[in-house]
Amino acid sequence: MKHVFWAIFWLVGGLAPAYADGLCDAAQQRPLQLLAQELNRNFKILKKQKPPIYYLAYTYVEGTGSGVEMAEGGIAWKLTQPQHLLKVTARAGSPQMDNTRVLKSNQDDWSVPVEEMPALDGEGKAFRTALWRATQSAAEQAQADYSRVLADSLISSKRADNSDDFVFPPKSVYCRTQAPLSFDKERLEKLLKKASELVQGKDFILDSSFSFTLQEGSRYFVDSVGTRLRTPVAYARLSFQLQGQTEDGLYLTRGENYDVLQESELPTDEEFLAAVQNSINQLQTLSQAPEADPMTAPAILKNRAMAVFVHEVLGHRVEGHRQKDDSFGKTFTDKVGKPVVAPILTIVDDPTLAYFNGVPLRGFYEYDDEGVQSRPVVLVKDGVLENFLMSSSPIHGFPASNGHGRSQMAYRAVARMGNTRVIASETVPYEKLEEMLLAEIKRQGKPYGFIIEDLSGGFTQTSTYGPQAFKLEPTLVYRIYPDGRKEAVRGADMVGTPLVSFNKVLAAADDYAVFNGSCGAESGWVPVSAIAPSVLLEALEIEKTGKSSSKPPLLPPPSAAKKGGKK
Repeated sequence: MKHVFWAIFWLVGGLAPAYADGLCDAAQQRPLQLLAQELNRNFKILKKQKPPIYYLAYTYVEGTGSGVEMAEGGIAWKLTQPQHLLKVTARAGSPQMDNTRVLKSNQDDWSVPVEEMPALDGEGKAFRTALWRATQSAAEQAQADYSRVLADSLISSKRADNSDDFVFPPKSVYCRTQAPLSFDKERLEKLLKKASELVQGKDFILDSSFSFTLQEGSRYFVDSVGTRLRTPVAYARLSFQLQGQTEDGLYLTRGENYDVLQESELPTDEEFLAAVQNSINQLQTLSQAPEADPMTAPAILKNRAMAVFVHEVLGHRVEGHRQKDDSFGKTFTDKVGKPVVAPILTIVDDPTLAYFNGVPLRGFYEYDDEGVQSRPVVLVKDGVLENFLMSSSPIHGFPASNGHGRSQMAYRAVARMGNTRVIASETVPYEKLEEMLLAEIKRQGKPYGFIIEDLSGGFTQTSTYGPQAFKLEPTLVYRIYPDGRKEAVRGADMVGTPLVSFNKVLAAADDYAVFNGSCGAESGWVPVSAIAPSVLLEALEIEKTGKSSSKPPLLPPPSAAKKGGKK
């Protein structure tokens, strides 16, 4: 599994800083020139075929990924792996209807082949040959898919939104490189080893990992419109994850990720070790905590939990391409110009931001995966829906991309989030927000409320064949009683529906924070960020978390035996 990791890691992508270090020289532009030459040669022939390939693009990523993971004082894996990956995007038919259209008659497949390319050296003969083979294969597959789309259109009912399948992106030419990232890997390995030793002897910890990963390289994009792009890929993450399991089968997790671009942005050794120890303490508390009861009560969503909440519950529902999919629930499709969330909230997706309050943002990019320059998009202003996130797949009322066409290398690009910001028009200090929560608990006559400290994700139902609901998985939840006493609880899931839940926001704090992660959808996994303040909800519904039927291990780990058992 560890060898598969780097293929996935490269396909997901990474961060790049917001500064330029000058124009690319001739050697740095050579891959662009070679890709463009081959694309032009192939496109002249393919556009004359029946059905024609009316649009062609190459995405090429080259670089190196490296990393190390520690577990219980030893190296679990350590490797450095070069990568040279190519994706060919071929569109057959016409912009009005092409091979990418979602079929009504069967499940659509969004994946595309990714070729492992030879290194580009010498005259590039091996590279050109591999590029030729990949283009031939992609064109044949696009033409076969178009035939299925054409047949499906003859037997299927009329689409609710009959917009074109594609709008040509504008031509862009851009080239930027950056200096290599520099980290003291020897120091980091020692730190990870020391941190991993902290879990030894803790038999309430079922599994743990402590890792540092680094990805560097360049991304090239050329297409038949004339776009020629080279942008840097640079990403580093220091992280740890702890997992436990209760006797009744409930899994518990704690951990932390530090996404950085330079050594100075990493936590100090003392800060990192303190964070690990704090998570160990939290996991032990949760393993002994009472189980949450299903109920509805006032609650605070802490800043990072609120960021995940907005991403999961609203973000996917405002991705443009979904609005013309007849199997999509269309919660917000006809809500442009109408209130959809509490009026104190404005929501903007801005992938042009590289940092927020000194924290690097994973969702930053200069050009999207269709070669369109990124830009901020105001989705919701003062509670009113204004826009959708758009790729090059137009919808009614939104005829062009706004730079949000994104994908993992092995998938077709669709509209996706980048850096999703929640901005509150009125805020209070966090301490005041807790006072307001206590007052709301008393006003409603509830025995207690909730504080959702951390949220790992979950799922949101968007199909017309199911309820337009969500179920999210908090990893750290406290009950807070009218007298201010707090108690950790386990096994609490958040449930609800978007239109109701977003209008339950009563107030917001001034404690904006960043959640960095990766989001999976039909176009694969893409790096994203979300920024939000803590908010007070008038009501939050809690359900019990599903449990595993498997028992915790009968045998203690070797480290527990060495340390003399439970600590």
